[in-house]
Amino acid sequence: MTYLHTNIKWAGIHLLSIILCVNIASANSEMSKLELLEKSLINPAPAIRLTDDPPPEPIIAVAEFEPAEGVLVSYPLPLPMHLIVEMAEDCVVWTVVDDENEMQQALGDYVLAGVDTSNCSFLIAGAPTDWWTRDYGPWYIFTGNDELGIINNDYFWYAQGNVSTDVPVMLGDSLGIPVYSTGIRNEGGNYMTDGMGKVIVTDWLEMVNPLTPPEAFPGTYEDYLGIETFILTGTHLAGLHIDMWAKYLDPERIIVIDPEVPNQGLEDWVDYFQTLMSSYGRPYEIIRVPGVGYSNALILNNKVLVPQFNWSTDSLALVAYEEAMPGYEVYGFYWWSFSDGDALHCRTHEMADQGMLRIVHIPIHDLENDGSDYYLETDIHPYSNEPLIAPPVIMWKTEGGSYSPVTMTFAGDDIYYGEIPQQPDGTDIYYYLEAEDGSGRVENHPYIGEGNPHHFHVGSDDEPPIVEFNPLTSIQASEWPLPFKAYALDNRWISEVAAEYSINGLPQTDVDMELIEPFAVYYRGTPTGTVQAGDVIEVRVKAVDTSVNQNTTYSDYYTITIEGTTDRGSEQITTGLHPNPFNPITVLSFQLQDASLVNLTVYNVSGKKVAELVNGWRDAGVHEVTFDASKLASGIYVYRLEASGSGATPTMETGKMVLMK
Repeated sequence: MTYLHTNIKWAGIHLLSIILCVNIASANSEMSKLELLEKSLINPAPAIRLTDDPPPEPIIAVAEFEPAEGVLVSYPLPLPMHLIVEMAEDCVVWTVVDDENEMQQALGDYVLAGVDTSNCSFLIAGAPTDWWTRDYGPWYIFTGNDELGIINNDYFWYAQGNVSTDVPVMLGDSLGIPVYSTGIRNEGGNYMTDGMGKVIVTDWLEMVNPLTPPEAFPGTYEDYLGIETFILTGTHLAGLHIDMWAKYLDPERIIVIDPEVPNQGLEDWVDYFQTLMSSYGRPYEIIRVPGVGYSNALILNNKVLVPQFNWSTDSLALVAYEEAMPGYEVYGFYWWSFSDGDALHCRTHEMADQGMLRIVHIPIHDLENDGSDYYLETDIHPYSNEPLIAPPVIMWKTEGGSYSPVTMTFAGDDIYYGEIPQQPDGTDIYYYLEAEDGSGRVENHPYIGEGNPHHFHVGSDDEPPIVEFNPLTSIQASEWPLPFKAYALDNRWISEVAAEYSINGLPQTDVDMELIEPFAVYYRGTPTGTVQAGDVIEVRVKAVDTSVNQNTTYSDYYTITIEGTTDRGSEQITTGLHPNPFNPITVLSFQLQDASLVNLTVYNVSGKKVAELVNGWRDAGVHEVTFDASKLASGIYVYRLEASGSGATPTMETGKMVLMK
């Protein structure tokens, strides 16, 4: 097999590279994506076999909505030709073809359709490939070597011998980009990142890697992609791949389909995600797009390319994207073979800008005047290795006004800071950042700049936090101290959450409650003091916001009765569960008298293991484990905790938990 990268200058062909490979059998492009995915379950991947050393740190996973220099498609086109025309207006369209004859055919089609062929390149695979370039295409990172890198995964068709060499490797060789192979089987449709260290995938990842322990995936994603927060969701919600029902628009907002037929599992997921902390330091904002299939859109620089299906919801989907992403050019594209699980996003893949001028910034949120200007900072790095031609600027304005610049100051290590002048209470302020480097790149944050600026309101804050607290009404003495847990949310931010409690009427020291990662609204704190059967605990939770007034909300007082005996004899472990029933998250707590080897597993009523939460040594003391059942069906589950060590007799405790969705 041969493949070559060609750069087309109108009808001319410039050969950049030729690599000899072995010709092999082709994949059946007529097979539906669902059939392909189901077939991959019959031939599961082996346990993770890391084929390359991880990239040098620090590693940054690049988001789809960041600057791109190209887009990857396949030929024969599974897309409308006018989409190719649109994409080639301002970025390079890379087309994967079988051989040189197919390249000439594609080139002829492009010329006839009016595609700007100066923005076309070809990758000759030497054998037929399927049309899902999203799934087998490259995942992009920036590495500690200050360069763009490519992550290559074990794509199903490659594992079956249909193509002898991965397309990401071919692209890396052609473009001079280092490639790092993980040995994990996963598709690009089942991967989305916010570009700031968070990733969301479905448990399809576990299904196609059944021999790999689930706890191995977060570490591998951290080592190869720099992922700090690894979020796994259920395939049962709305599709095997995450792009079948959700999409990052930016680090704080996710667009999710809104099916006409109610889907309670999906609605539970939406509720759950609105409790998680985004990289902007606020809970995620979930935006709904009416219908199904429309999350399978492509964000390509300043354009949003949305699939159309000749359904009544087509126009509503375009409106949803236009309202969510003002300043972007939003276009709809119909193709006869698009489906709600296989559309435009599946058949394209953005190619990150190798010399990206990358701007990272956490926007200002609503605030009160305190006599000072409004400070902000940003991290700006030119991967072109061409320095900024001038300090970046803050372009800001008030509602109805005109933009004014504020020059930012360099603080070292790519960090710049600046201040927007103080404004009167009641003012709405809009701003964006702008930078230019010596390569000619000009970038904004947010990406679209003036068309969709950051916004915050300046004024007094009289709105108190929301607090929800619903502890157990009784516990065994052996379960004490059982951590207090509460929900607290403010329109701006929380400065303190604490539990005030008494034992038999005697006030105790307040319990400082800390935010539970990765949540933005759930807090937890463990009380002190000793109790015995018959004791009564009175407890309430207060939340204080960051306002000048320190707006405070108290929950109702709750009474917790202590039951049973405090004498546990020689038992090695005690357990607790809260809340129970739960939806979809609960916390299992256990206390060890001695350091022990602990195995904590969850089973359904049929005896099938559905989760392994702990498997390893734990020190003596109280431990907590969060159990996320978002991908499980409602029903009764059983946890089993086994502990052994330090010469003690092995001990086991079991308990029931009720998942109510």
